[in-house]
Amino acid sequence: MTEVTRTLRVGVPVWRPEVPVVHRAPVSGSRRCHTAVIGAGLTGLSVALRLAQRHPDRDVVVLEAARVASGASGRGTGLVGPRIGPPLRTARRRYGDERARALHIWSERAVEHVIALCARHHIDCGLTPGSQLLVARDRRARIAMERESAAAAALGVRLTVVAADEMPAGAGRSLGGLRYAPAATVDPAAFATQLAFAAERLGATVHENSPVRRIRHGDGPIRLSTDAGEVLADRVVVAVNGSGANSRTGVLGMRVQAAATVPLTNAQLAELGWLRDEPLAEIGDLAPYYRLTPEGRLVVGGGRIERGAHGSDPLDVEYLRAAVRALHPVVRDVPLEYAWSGPIGMTLDAMPVIGARGGGEMVAVGWRGHGIAASTYAGTLLADRLGAEDGSAPEVFPIPRGRAPALPSIRPVLRLLDLYLARLGRARDRALDSPSHDSGVVRIDRRR
Repeated sequence: MTEVTRTLRVGVPVWRPEVPVVHRAPVSGSRRCHTAVIGAGLTGLSVALRLAQRHPDRDVVVLEAARVASGASGRGTGLVGPRIGPPLRTARRRYGDERARALHIWSERAVEHVIALCARHHIDCGLTPGSQLLVARDRRARIAMERESAAAAALGVRLTVVAADEMPAGAGRSLGGLRYAPAATVDPAAFATQLAFAAERLGATVHENSPVRRIRHGDGPIRLSTDAGEVLADRVVVAVNGSGANSRTGVLGMRVQAAATVPLTNAQLAELGWLRDEPLAEIGDLAPYYRLTPEGRLVVGGGRIERGAHGSDPLDVEYLRAAVRALHPVVRDVPLEYAWSGPIGMTLDAMPVIGARGGGEMVAVGWRGHGIAASTYAGTLLADRLGAEDGSAPEVFPIPRGRAPALPSIRPVLRLLDLYLARLGRARDRALDSPSHDSGVVRIDRRR
């Protein structure tokens, strides 16, 4: 048999690698502004864009520790979905029906906001509107599906139950599923990058390589100290998510992984082309999920999560390969071309942290890997609230708060968390078919 040589780009996301790099100067010396935003991801850039658009007289400065979209906003999988917080059945028990319903409706509006924002600012990010399909592969997942469907019916929110015999061709064997809409997919790095350009065109300033080392409150403006200067601001928005997780917000930084194949052939797309406007995810902890990019690459994620938000290499390439093989026989031998990991922010109660923190600070973090729609919408609403100095704007989120429940800080507790995450990963391995023998030679390319 002829040996096949393949190149796998490790630690490199698939998103627009050919886009020219734009260098933005770090903060130097001291500068004054009305609003300083910490973090140039989707949340922070949405704040900056909205403020620059509606209040051009107020100077807005964005401080980014690395580069625009260098965190989750540029290393996700581009799924724009309507869910937020815990499952609906849990939200009903914890918060009551009124607020559980408000949470879901808020998340639907977040998706609609992203679609409208891309149209308004002519953002070319491969936006593909559609829906999302969650499938149950085993009895436990089917029970979870039925409970979520019952909760949605009780709340009167949109959720479609899909019977096993109504699944799209090529979705594989299942016990049924749930269809969420509205939804969409995007190139997340292109989306974030063009949000930055749009904000800058309207007068906002973005400084890269400007990590905020200290926030000082006192009489007068808030002082943000960086390595080479400082920014004095009347208002501050903290939008750092997993990369800047700390006890002040109650957010724990984690890393999750994804990969992208080479472009599929026409024959393969004939079987799986429906994934372009309806990504598929399995119900369950760390379950695999799949989407297609506009150029026909299959993107897969799931299987591993690791404490600590820093790093870009994938956590388990073999799992990602096995997940592709398990999806459909037509892609069994399709090689991966990109594999990477990215940071997310987790909270103990599965709810994001969105609201005021006192002393002129506001915060929006903790998206749990489902933040494209929610973070963009929250950033816009935070800007509206900042713009209404008299407090006349409505609350940004149905359950506003400035921090999440306290995180465990005792080393043995964190070690137990690591062991639990590892066990989940092993369980997810067992859920996939055993990977078949690969006779090809895989060459690893670690160039950045």
